[in-house]
Amino acid sequence: MSSFTAAIIVIGDEILSGRTQDTNSNFMAKNLLQEGIKLEEVVIIKDDKQTIIDRVLNYSKKYSYVFTTGGIGPTHDDITSESISSAFNLECVINHEAFKILNNYYPKGEFNESRQRMSKMPIGSDLILNPMTAAPGFKIKNVYVLPGVPEIMQVMFLELIKKLKKGKPKIVTTINTNLYESKIANFLKDIQDKYKDSSIGSYPYFNLVAKTGGVNIVVSSWNMTSIQPVVDDIVNMIKLNGGKSSIV
Repeated sequence: MSSFTAAIIVIGDEILSGRTQDTNSNFMAKNLLQEGIKLEEVVIIKDDKQTIIDRVLNYSKKYSYVFTTGGIGPTHDDITSESISSAFNLECVINHEAFKILNNYYPKGEFNESRQRMSKMPIGSDLILNPMTAAPGFKIKNVYVLPGVPEIMQVMFLELIKKLKKGKPKIVTTINTNLYESKIANFLKDIQDKYKDSSIGSYPYFNLVAKTGGVNIVVSSWNMTSIQPVVDDIVNMIKLNGGKSSIV
């Protein structure tokens, strides 16, 4: 298993209400996996100071890295920065470097009080630079605070992840079969018992119009140097049960 772990905290009432779809956690999960960082938890929480404090403190103690998205804009309900400051008993202050970046970005006279709020963060924070709209995120301790807008967050995340300490990437292979889960469940359990350093997940799918279905079987491991023996056993099992398989 990777020695580096992570959690993602998605912050925003708009996510919980269904008005906005969370795509940030999916994007980060895929990239963390490729970089050998094991994502342990993802949570979506409301814009509430105490809720943010509780989650940040809990995850900061449990995991190597904590990533938050949302709540660092210029409006009254953007409370992530002040909440995380409170979590670590730090003063939330104007970061002079962030202030300078934003002041240079906006046309003269347009860097108003609301926009200046985006330069406030826990004292001692390191900036996470934003090449798209200038407003930076920040890092304090092992917590990385990012914006909620996916296009901006993704660019910033891809840059910061280059600087993180990483483990060996997880090996993953997906096998598709036309057999149903109930047909192969016991056989998959036997193969899982045989290869305890691997993880075998089965994910059924159905096409109601065509009246067809099957299973995507995901084989993965943090520890094995190769999962090919596991894949071969599953493919052979599918064949013996009269099914078809393909690697997808």
